[in-house]
Order: sequence, then C-alpha cells, then structure tokens
Amino acid sequence: MQQVAVLTGDLVGSSELNSQDFAKILQRLSASLALASERYQCRYEIFRGDAFQLVLNDPRQALDCALAIRLDLKASGDKNLAFDARIGIGIGEIDPLAEFVSRSNGEAFVLSGRGLDSLKRHYLGIFSNDTKFTQRIELLTKFADHQVQELTIKQAQALSLYWQLTEPSHAALAAQLNSSRVNATKLLNQSQYQLLEEYKLFFIQLMEEFYYGNTGAIRS
Repeated sequence: MQQVAVLTGDLVGSSELNSQDFAKILQRLSASLALASERYQCRYEIFRGDAFQLVLNDPRQALDCALAIRLDLKASGDKNLAFDARIGIGIGEIDPLAEFVSRSNGEAFVLSGRGLDSLKRHYLGIFSNDTKFTQRIELLTKFADHQVQELTIKQAQALSLYWQLTEPSHAALAAQLNSSRVNATKLLNQSQYQLLEEYKLFFIQLMEEFYYGNTGAIRS
C-alpha cells in the first residue's frame, strides 16, 4: 500500500450561515481546493456540504497545503464574514484510490478523519501511527494553529500572497498588494511569518527523519 498524506477538513461555523453566505464560502473553498490541486498535483473532493478531502502523494507537502488552504480562506473574508477551516492531516498507508476520494480507505484516511473529529478549540492537527513523531509535532502545531486563527484578513492576504511568489521578497509582495514595502513588511511581521516558515521546515525535517531513508524515498 502507498504512504501518503490525507487532509480531511470542514468549514468553521458554516452551520450558522445563511444560504447566501454559505454559497459564498463554498465557492471560495472550491477555488482554494482547485488551486491546491494544481499546486500539489493532488486529488480532492467536497462532500456532505462543506466537508472536503485531499490526497497528497508526497506527505512532506501536507502542512504547506493545509496552511495554504486556510490562509486563502481567511484572506477571502470580510469584516462581517470570517472564513476558516479545520483540517486533520493523516499520514500513513492507503488502499488504491476509489473513483471518489471520500469513498477511499486506508490508514491515512482513518487517522485524518478521526483526527479532525478530535479537534475542538484547535483547527489544525497532524496525526500519525508513529507516537514519537506525533509527540514531536503536536505542541508546535497548537502554537502555529493559534497564530493562524488570530491573523487578520490583511495579514492572511499578505502571507498567502507571499508564499505563492516564485521568488518571495517584501518588495515583490508590496507590488502584489499595491502598497508600500514598509506596509508589506509590517503585515508579514505581524503574521509571524518567519516562525510559521520555521514550523513548516521543522515538519519537513521530522518527516524525513521518521519516514524517509537516505535515498529520499519514503519507507514502506
């Protein structure tokens, strides 16, 4: 069986939205997942209204993908309507994918789905059958999740655009935002972008330590 990462998520507070706002956030989610599918070459599906799943063949991309989706959603909100998603990342084996992602089976699907159900105050969790890996990443994930939850719309917009740049720089971000470099730098610093980048790097390092051999191929 293949080792992958499965992201299972749902929209925060969607049950409290009226039909117009729900349609708006669902449209944004569809666009975010389509962008993720193109960027990470992964399959995805939206089901049961506002639930969604993605399957990434390279598990090292899982955290980057999850954060990109959340930032894109948060950046699309306004003062009257905040967007965000809860996402559980499951790392493990899966059976061959079914026609519909949501009908597929395997360890990573179980870890991701059960992990999502266990999230209460937190909106992000990383779940693995390796207890030591889970313990090493759990606390940092809670801190990072809290930071993402606290981002303003403008901060989320800046960080989302910055991470999408081919050659990230504050000057390039300023051009994207149509603002001054000083303002772009201020928004990035307020978002604690350097700490979040270190967190993403730490996740990749842990993945390579626990799941990959010297050849760079994932261990079965």
